[in-house]
Amino acid sequence: MTIIVDDPEPPVGVVAPSGSEAIDVRHRTQLRPCAAFTLVELLVAISVIALLIGIMIPTLAGARDSGRTVVCLSRMRTLGQLTLEFAEANGDEMPRSRHSAGFSRDSWGYVFFEMLTGERFERRDQRWLATLNTEFRCPADPRRNEPDGYIDSFSYGYNVYYELRPDELGDPDGPDWRKSLSAPHPASSVLFGELEDQSVADHAMAHFWSRYNAPPEIEAHRHGDRTNIVFLDTHAETLRFGDTYDPAHRIDRWAPSGWSDADR
Repeated sequence: MTIIVDDPEPPVGVVAPSGSEAIDVRHRTQLRPCAAFTLVELLVAISVIALLIGIMIPTLAGARDSGRTVVCLSRMRTLGQLTLEFAEANGDEMPRSRHSAGFSRDSWGYVFFEMLTGERFERRDQRWLATLNTEFRCPADPRRNEPDGYIDSFSYGYNVYYELRPDELGDPDGPDWRKSLSAPHPASSVLFGELEDQSVADHAMAHFWSRYNAPPEIEAHRHGDRTNIVFLDTHAETLRFGDTYDPAHRIDRWAPSGWSDADR
């Protein structure tokens, strides 16, 4: 908007301009409008904003992924603590998975549900689904259990070494790992691992990997190139799966006894 400033009354002895002269004077007293952004300046500003967004998005994504990993580790650590609490209350007996307990209330999911909520599992209700989708679920696992689902899915798989008899592990005269104190190296003995996304189990058949060369059913890349593991002493780590099981380098931290050529 152009503002016209009226000239004050001329001093005594000065003749006020008239006609075209008056128009010129009023024209010269008009205020100049503010300068606008040029197209080049606008494009530069847009480019800078786009650059900042490009820098921030990977950073935010990395922070989100790190947060998911930390939450997952915390939940797995809780599973380890619940396992030892169960063993302490049951004569050092380790819990079982659906592999040996079937769909009875004796499998670790139902047992831990009662320990967490104070309620015995009775049916597949909202309370059960809420626990299944939080305490038993890694935030980086895309699956969710729904009320109309048929089979519950778990992010975490129990190591079956701790629930099978020696003969079920292939050696009737071998050690019995069904007691929490039987493992010689609890800080390096895997208790729970992360199951692959398509799994419908709640356990990992780790003894099959070495004995029958079965493919591990572990999600090895849920956290970048790593997976989360909780050990028998309840500490949890983010590791490469090969750091826990690698036949080429004679590594087997799923077997409580460690690598043994006799088991191969």
